[in-house]
This record gives sequence, structure tokens and C-alpha cells, in this order.
Amino acid sequence: MAKGITYVMTSVLSGLVKIGKTGTSNYPERMRVLETNGYYNVVGLKRYFAIELDDYDDKENLLREIFSKHQVGTSKLFALDQDLIRQLLLSFDGKLIYPEKIDKEEVFDKLTAVHRHGVFI
Repeated sequence: MAKGITYVMTSVLSGLVKIGKTGTSNYPERMRVLETNGYYNVVGLKRYFAIELDDYDDKENLLREIFSKHQVGTSKLFALDQDLIRQLLLSFDGKLIYPEKIDKEEVFDKLTAVHRHGVFI
């Protein structure tokens, strides 16, 4: 069971996010490179959410499959609501990497309420 990090980054383009994966030890450098250089000519990428997971390759592939209709070409960019991806990742059993100090259950419940009722509680 390979362990690694699945992450979500926001971009300067509203509604365009990058979903990716990296090894746990590579995470800080991967974030630095993407935040500095961008990806697929998209600049202004910022860390939004990251979680360390067992079988991270399979889980990142599952995300790509679930959101394939929202994928931009063959890139790992997606036209999606960033909170929806975060809500899904919060439901996985893993160690929260970014942001570090949040209560996973509390944030998941709030995001669920937003998507269900359209209000942030």
C-alpha cells in the first residue's frame, strides 16, 4: 500500500483547480514548483487542500475518473467547485496535510450543509 499526498490547488481563474498527487517527502518541493511556475500555462496556483492517503495513486485516479467530464483536455486541471473536491477528500481516511489545523469532521459537515442547503452554517 503506497502512501502519498493527494492535493488540490486553486488558480487565478475562478472555478479552475488542479488535482494532483506526490510522494509525502516531495510535497513541499512540488508545491513550491507549482506555486512558482504554474502548470499548463496556468499561473497563480495556490495550495488549497492536501491529505496523505494510503493507495494515493488509486484514489487520485478515482478522482480523475469521477470528475472526468470536468477535466481540461489531458491536463490535471478541472473546472470544478473546489469545496466539492475538498468535501470528497475529507471523507477519505487520511492525515490532513494542508491546512494543518482544522477539524475534518466539522469542515465536512459544514461543506455538506452548503451543498445540501446552499447556506454556510
